[in-house]
Amino acid sequence: MGEYKIMYERLHEEFETYQSFAERQMQILNEKNIKLERNLDALTNIIEISKYVNSYISDDNLIAMINDMIVGVLGVNYSTIYLLEDGIFTVKATNSDNFNADLSIYNQEYIKSEEGFVINSTEAVFHEHTNKKDIHSVIGVPIKIRNEFIGYIIVEHTYFKFFNNEHIKFVASIANQIAIAIENSLLYKKVEESSKRDPFLKIYNRKYFFEAVERNIIDKSNSKFAIVMADIDNFKKLNDSHGHQFGDEALKQIVELFSSCLEEDDIIARYGGEEIILYLRNFKDEKDLFNRVDAIRNLIATTPICKNELCMNVTVSFGISFYPLDGHTIDEIIKVADINMYKAKNTGKNKVIISY
Repeated sequence: MGEYKIMYERLHEEFETYQSFAERQMQILNEKNIKLERNLDALTNIIEISKYVNSYISDDNLIAMINDMIVGVLGVNYSTIYLLEDGIFTVKATNSDNFNADLSIYNQEYIKSEEGFVINSTEAVFHEHTNKKDIHSVIGVPIKIRNEFIGYIIVEHTYFKFFNNEHIKFVASIANQIAIAIENSLLYKKVEESSKRDPFLKIYNRKYFFEAVERNIIDKSNSKFAIVMADIDNFKKLNDSHGHQFGDEALKQIVELFSSCLEEDDIIARYGGEEIILYLRNFKDEKDLFNRVDAIRNLIATTPICKNELCMNVTVSFGISFYPLDGHTIDEIIKVADINMYKAKNTGKNKVIISY
């Protein structure tokens, strides 16, 4: 009987040991499972944000949208995205009432090192900012494009030691998404801008010019404006006598002279070949506009065009029309300006013709 009792006690002890071991293993597996679920959730959020970034790449509010996601996903009190502009930190997005971009409250060594940092303080991190007086936990993650430092994401919470490694990894992933978004946005805008411009002269092309003027007519952003058609005199002869390279240089330098005379709301575009078209709106009356265009004509006529050792004067003929005096559509107005320009060319060149 004593032997059975000993065996029972031994088996019971072994069972308890096994049960304890099994429970520990289950607890470890459960913790790993929870961690995997958290990682999966974080990965899912990152993927969703990535999709969002790609969907709204051209949206000017994209960075603000990403910042709102950080607040929503992490459940933090404040999130602010700073970007360097001309060497100065600028707030690009924040949910804080304080838009101050001064980062001196944080350890300057972190900022200077352009690396991530974590601040945990039993005392409030901020003292002067009343709307952030209860912040006890902060993480800062740098934003970099191809190893070039361009800004920081600063995330803040009232709880002491709120942030863990998963939070930091998540914000770091968001920083990468922001970097990608900025890089793609710059590329998108570059491609978009190039589609509006003449590849040779770098001024607007005919298609964009028509769209811009038509928008102004529809929006009624201005009650009056002028269209100026300009054509280089004897351009074919210039090319035949001095070569296309000189002709191209003449066209470039003349466009530069045009551009130097333009004001903020003016538009210049290549209409076709050596024809340049202008949209001008800053004038008192028709005579005032005529004097302005004639001054451009005189500037071009008296400025030698030079390439290598060859320098010569080149002239331009101009035709002007007015909205709404000469028509109510862009086609009608351009037709009148075009007619006036050919009158200038057929009556001696190097002159400005106006209907009024």
